[in-house]
Amino acid sequence: MNLQDLFTVASLSASINKLPVIPSKVGAMGIFEEKGVTTTAVAIDEYEGRLVLVPNTSRDADPAAVKGGKRARRIFETLHLPLGRPLLPSQLQGIASFGQETASTPVATVINDHLQELKNSIESTREFQRVGALRGKLLDADGAVIVDLFSEFGVTQKKVTVALGTASTNVRKACLDAKRYAESKLGGVMVTGFRSFCGPDWFDAFTDHEKVKAAFAGYQEAQDKIGGDLRSGFTFGGIEFIEYDVTVSGQRYIPSNVAQVFPVGKGIFKMFNAPANYNETVNSVGLPFYSKAEERKLGKGWDVEAQANPLAMCLFPEALVELSF
Repeated sequence: MNLQDLFTVASLSASINKLPVIPSKVGAMGIFEEKGVTTTAVAIDEYEGRLVLVPNTSRDADPAAVKGGKRARRIFETLHLPLGRPLLPSQLQGIASFGQETASTPVATVINDHLQELKNSIESTREFQRVGALRGKLLDADGAVIVDLFSEFGVTQKKVTVALGTASTNVRKACLDAKRYAESKLGGVMVTGFRSFCGPDWFDAFTDHEKVKAAFAGYQEAQDKIGGDLRSGFTFGGIEFIEYDVTVSGQRYIPSNVAQVFPVGKGIFKMFNAPANYNETVNSVGLPFYSKAEERKLGKGWDVEAQANPLAMCLFPEALVELSF
């Protein structure tokens, strides 16, 4: 394969989709079903209080039949997340392989190293969007609200303040009530459990409460025996609490004093992937990541771009419960 072939959309996109994904708690859980779409927008219907997906059809075909009781159809645009950098001849010429002094690094390896750096930032943003869907609001890099799922679907955001500073507070009941509330909004959808991502301040105050200490002490003892992380997977009141203390570009994924409770089950969370805005990808089924390169003026290197076009969605935002103290 010559150098020109390495920089095609097909080659670079195949390469970037094979690169390892950076660790991400939501992505690693696998609760978001990935789905490629051929359009840059996704239609979602609300039927008898439930949100259902609308199948994508040809523009020349008849629309899907509308069932009685259907209230609304909403269109959501996918996000466009491009990131680029120049790849200069000096970065490809005579670079020694890691740990060696003379052998040159293969060009494909250099390209993949640069793609991995771009992919890390894009995957961090995709994770930020997943967390946004878990919390009911998709946010931009500056914290501005892109989509408020609660207002879009006309449902009330459930927020509960738990007095963790008061020893007599029945914390277990507060957790059970949050779980019961979510269950009541799921309309019979089968779930495998309930989880909560917590900010560090919530997790510390929660596990230090008099009504929680005994249960957490037993969990600590078990984790000490297996060398596990004390901040991950503590179950109390029917909810698995997991600390998620991540900040990227000044944006906290989970506020420090919040525990975001969400159901886990099939069909609740979706991640749509739209095609890239390249001639070669028009009307194709979207992939999680794309990459393309363009030769620079006078053939002095390449401009490499990586991008994703995701839309993270929660189809039951009314079942999301925010606990704070």
